[in-house]
Amino acid sequence: MSATVEHIRQEIDQLAPDEVQELFADLQQEYPLRVLHVEETAPDLSNLSETDKIKLEALRRDIQAAADSLDRGEGHEIDWDAFLAERHRAYAARKAC
Repeated sequence: MSATVEHIRQEIDQLAPDEVQELFADLQQEYPLRVLHVEETAPDLSNLSETDKIKLEALRRDIQAAADSLDRGEGHEIDWDAFLAERHRAYAARKAC
């Protein structure tokens, strides 16, 4: 079981009601995890510029499209160690210039 799944199990143990814990009790392998829509109090965006509001809306659309794709089972495993190592190399290269 990956560290991500174990972390999620620990979070569920701490935060989830008993019914939800029962649903994940048999999580012995990595299953696709569904992104759940959670309604929260909307942040105050009145101080954002129009450009930032447009960027924020585009980001929200991208996130929704990604979540929908995962819900359809179209996701793929990411090698996070390799991804982060590459990002660290790129950051170091930018700092060296």
